[in-house]
Amino acid sequence: MINTTDFFKAQKLDDDLYVITEAGIVHCYLILGREKAILVDAGFGYEDIRSIIRSITDLPVMLVLTHGDPDHSYGSEHFGDIWLCQPDYGQIMGFDTKPERQFAAASGVKFLQENKPEAVERFDSKAFAEKSLLRALTPHFVKDGELFDLGGKTLEVIYTPGHSYGHIMLLDRAKKRLFSGDMICDYAIIFFFESDRNAPFSMALDSWKKIKRLEKDIIDIYSSHGPNPITMEYVDAYIECFSGEFQQNYLKDKPFSIPFLGCGYQHIYKTVNIQYSDKRLEEFLGHKVERAN
Repeated sequence: MINTTDFFKAQKLDDDLYVITEAGIVHCYLILGREKAILVDAGFGYEDIRSIIRSITDLPVMLVLTHGDPDHSYGSEHFGDIWLCQPDYGQIMGFDTKPERQFAAASGVKFLQENKPEAVERFDSKAFAEKSLLRALTPHFVKDGELFDLGGKTLEVIYTPGHSYGHIMLLDRAKKRLFSGDMICDYAIIFFFESDRNAPFSMALDSWKKIKRLEKDIIDIYSSHGPNPITMEYVDAYIECFSGEFQQNYLKDKPFSIPFLGCGYQHIYKTVNIQYSDKRLEEFLGHKVERAN
């Protein structure tokens, strides 16, 4: 029987595939081969995800991170060894600060209060905020096209910068599955950070076009947020949006604010939902953005 915990719920999607969802918001995928398994992303790490994994399989597990955001990387502390694209190791360390951890801890408490109030006292939010990944991790840097052989199953690294400079996806060509991280999802994608964290929109567009060229090898897309699986229609919408629709219609976008980030705008087109700052947009347009007050 698959374990459930205060924060984690797991679901079997196929004989070789499980999704483990933390705090109702971030999906981690456990992919099984004959000889070993891969966990795609580790979540916030509010709890040790290995207890869930061990209720599913006894295989040795590699942790592969699609990128370094806290909701994907904080849980890395329970593994030590991580596989990721080199630029996002810096991303992990940039987010591994006490203020960021306090914000994540508060989000964890809020989830429990709303969904499992009897568990609030079991979560030591203060201890969570005091942790650090600096000495806990041993990074192994991957490259575009690198293959992970799990025994009877191969996963290919697809380098897709955009949401971060080191964002990657994993492709299972045999099963026609793409594990897309935060770059393709039925959920908001943040492009709000300065250029040291989010890559330019032009790089994101190139990444979506790259995935489009792999269309014959993809049927199901498993993203880190929102409903799954989704289809290549989402990729088509990103390409349409950033190939002209966004540039033509951004002045209609509504403002919003995000804690830690400040004020920005939200652009919605078909299945596209982008939260962005004008600095990131100005890079893309090549001129200053003037909005009516």
